[in-house]
Amino acid sequence: MEDQQRLEQLVTEINQLQQQGETIAQQIEQLNKSAADLQTAKEAVEGLKGAVGKETLIPIGAGCFITTELKSEDVIVGVGADVAVKRSHEEALKTLETDIEEVRKLTQSLTEQLNKVNDHIRQRRPEAEKLMAQQKQQ
Repeated sequence: MEDQQRLEQLVTEINQLQQQGETIAQQIEQLNKSAADLQTAKEAVEGLKGAVGKETLIPIGAGCFITTELKSEDVIVGVGADVAVKRSHEEALKTLETDIEEVRKLTQSLTEQLNKVNDHIRQRRPEAEKLMAQQKQQ
């Protein structure tokens, strides 16, 4: 009976670890999307340099653009809680670079956590498989 309880405990633990791993993997995926979005914004801001007074295309979504003339290199940057502030070209780039670095660090941290979860699963799985095989023999 003790083997049965240990098997149930291991199966429960492995299932919980797998769910935790899936959650972490989803968080990593979201961070990767955020990083790509930030990188795109950074490239767009970099493209503004020297474009004042020139005609440019602004994406409005669904593959549509409007034509406009830039009057400034300043960028309106979201700072959270639906608040945005006007930043110079250089400040906007610095903000985006900082955000990209923060997302990179978070992604790295979550990847390490996911690796630890996967290691725990790999460590527990052989014992669970052994107990299952013993139960089938009985």
